[in-house]
Amino acid sequence: MAPAPMERVVHLAADTITYGELAETLETVLERPFRRVVWTVPSLLDELAADPDNMTRKYRAVFAQGRGVAWAKDDTYNARHAIPVTDLRQWVEENLAG
Repeated sequence: MAPAPMERVVHLAADTITYGELAETLETVLERPFRRVVWTVPSLLDELAADPDNMTRKYRAVFAQGRGVAWAKDDTYNARHAIPVTDLRQWVEENLAG
């Protein structure tokens, strides 16, 4: 068993995916199409300006601009201690496919 982190920042990571990859995976595993709508950065910023305290809109605007937070998977706690994570396809197969 991996040692427990003690009151420090612990970086964990699994796959980083795009919304397009999400749609493609869902379509492939579930064998059905999904409607895709592209949101531009200006439209996301306009929505955020209209509702600046909305955390979902903040998240969308930040990540659409490429300002999200990420770190190398090889240097994460779970990678260093061989703790497996579930990838998108596996999760969809186990939870949505029927």
